[in-house]
Amino acid sequence: MRKINALLLALVSLVTLTWTSCTDTVDYTPAGGVEGAGVYFPTSVRTSYELEGEEGVTELEGTITLAVMRTDSVGALDAALNVTFSEGGESVFTVPSTVSFADGKNTSSMTIEYSHLKQGPIYNITLTFAEGTPYSNSTLTLTVGWPEEIEYEWEVVSENAIYADNLFSMYGATTYEITGITVEKAKDYELYRFKSPYNNEYMTYMWGEPNLFPSDFEYPYIIIDGETYEGKYYIAPTALGFKMTDGEGVSFDESWNTFGSIAGNLSTGSGPIGPDDTTYPLGSYDSKKKLFDLGAVYHNLGGYGFFILNAGTFTLALDPALLNPDYDRDYTWKDVPEATGLFTSELTGQEWSQAIQQSNEDPTFFRMPNLYSGAEKAHFYFHVDMETGAVTIPRGQDTGLTTFGNQVLVEGTPNRSSYDTAQGILTLGLTFYLADEDGKNVADLQEVSERFLWGQESELDLLQQGTAITDYVGYWLPTISNGSDGGQILATVKQVNETTLSVQGLTGGLLGDYDDTIYLTYDESTGWVRFDFQQVTSIQGYTSVVAVFNTSSNQLSSEGLYGGINRAGNLQFVNDAMNQGKYDAMMYLYNPDGSGYYSMTGYWTNLEWAPYSASTSAVPASFDQVTFGNFQKVEQGFVPRRTYKTELNIQPKPRTNRANGTNSVTFDASLLGGMDTTFSLAR
Repeated sequence: MRKINALLLALVSLVTLTWTSCTDTVDYTPAGGVEGAGVYFPTSVRTSYELEGEEGVTELEGTITLAVMRTDSVGALDAALNVTFSEGGESVFTVPSTVSFADGKNTSSMTIEYSHLKQGPIYNITLTFAEGTPYSNSTLTLTVGWPEEIEYEWEVVSENAIYADNLFSMYGATTYEITGITVEKAKDYELYRFKSPYNNEYMTYMWGEPNLFPSDFEYPYIIIDGETYEGKYYIAPTALGFKMTDGEGVSFDESWNTFGSIAGNLSTGSGPIGPDDTTYPLGSYDSKKKLFDLGAVYHNLGGYGFFILNAGTFTLALDPALLNPDYDRDYTWKDVPEATGLFTSELTGQEWSQAIQQSNEDPTFFRMPNLYSGAEKAHFYFHVDMETGAVTIPRGQDTGLTTFGNQVLVEGTPNRSSYDTAQGILTLGLTFYLADEDGKNVADLQEVSERFLWGQESELDLLQQGTAITDYVGYWLPTISNGSDGGQILATVKQVNETTLSVQGLTGGLLGDYDDTIYLTYDESTGWVRFDFQQVTSIQGYTSVVAVFNTSSNQLSSEGLYGGINRAGNLQFVNDAMNQGKYDAMMYLYNPDGSGYYSMTGYWTNLEWAPYSASTSAVPASFDQVTFGNFQKVEQGFVPRRTYKTELNIQPKPRTNRANGTNSVTFDASLLGGMDTTFSLAR
């Protein structure tokens, strides 16, 4: 299979890099015009020389010849050349002071002589033409030396490494994954190597070139060098045995400098790109994941130049198993005691004090240890931006729960999670689901909305203390609902005496002129008010009451609520910590025959009321009156407190596709632990 066709593709723009120690030009903007003759070194000039001596030889002598060019060819020219050496270079190298050009010629050469060069020292020679040009390399630094030979002992550290390759991404072949790579490490040295994966099989797949390399070709090693630059990983210019010529294709070439790090090898018009450059960083190694990022590298393309491949483009994973996210392994966590707060769960129908931990590496990343189960590492992870309130939830998290013996995973429900920066309330929209062996969601179990009071261990922490009784007097806009529709109504709060407030209007006019007055008790020591189960005006002779209500379980109780002004300026009612149940509404009820309570309006009043000012708001319209007869009977009871669960016992339902379009698939009933059920899923 041919992945790409180089003969039909050619790159049309050139970002040039220039060779430094071991190069041609990166994001270069000319700083001015040509100075005089504009003498420069062409981009093809080699700048790094590792000399070799024969056995028994202690000193070397020889020459290095460099090509030189000028922007003009008119007239003969002796171009002045300035030179500086690193320590000791003056006694080893002889460099001419001028380079001569013949009339009509824009090319020439210069020769550097060396003698008494001993093994070990590495010399830098910087050459600068006085009459240069900012458009190319009028300054060049050579690195020359006879390095001492080290006999490395190579040890295999991986036989199944994964290499993410993008060498031909400029032609559309992106992130080609090469598996089964053997990687070796030099004993006692921070050097790694692996044989070039750019072999005949690779070239056949990419270019349809089945026999590019001869059968006896020895594929070179790519060496990841962590010794040259401490804490960074460098790849020296490497001849991979082929040359890609832009617009023509790939060819066998044993000497062509194909690939290497940008830093340490290339330069811009401003000079060499050093190892600390942040635009073109050297490679790095994540020891937890055993993952190399090879950093910013180049692909030297014939007819084009050095193509830039940014950091993150090439990776080498020594242990493929570590590529899967493991937030316990990949991050370190610290307790945030001040964030511990009250967690209210729609999934379990319970609430509890939940601890929070924060990542040391990412201050926006948090986890709730053992949120739903006591299973080891059954933590819940999420990101929250404390300034914007944005919340994101990583997918595929293990809850530690099972259903019918199958693992239950959780992910965020789109657009359902948020953080209220004013009140410190974290809302988590979660979807619990089953997954196949590849981790793909195959069946939703349940969607819930969970609530966490950040740093507030009781709902009472939501309420301001010290509020005066007169601050409650006035108009408020509660929301009433029946679970499917509803709206805001106008409620009037009046002061009855020093400790009592009356509230009228909570039935929204649904009962006509019925007197729906309820009473709140004010506590001067806290500034809070309290609502308790109470009898209201009878209706048609029947006993009528107003009580707290749980809209999820359809249960009412004789328990009560505390109320106060929250940080958003709303009048909010919260559960008494002594309540056995959890309640989110108030409801008017009547008992027609002593057999049980029925809702008087079919609606309930929610527990957060917005302030109303006639000068800034329009009075909301009341609901149309409804007739008696469609009332729902409610049960009296309590919601139990939390205990850790291990089994949900929720049957899967077809997966709801949240994107456009559906595809019919069949769900394997074996995932349900033997349940004799097949589901047709919309994906």
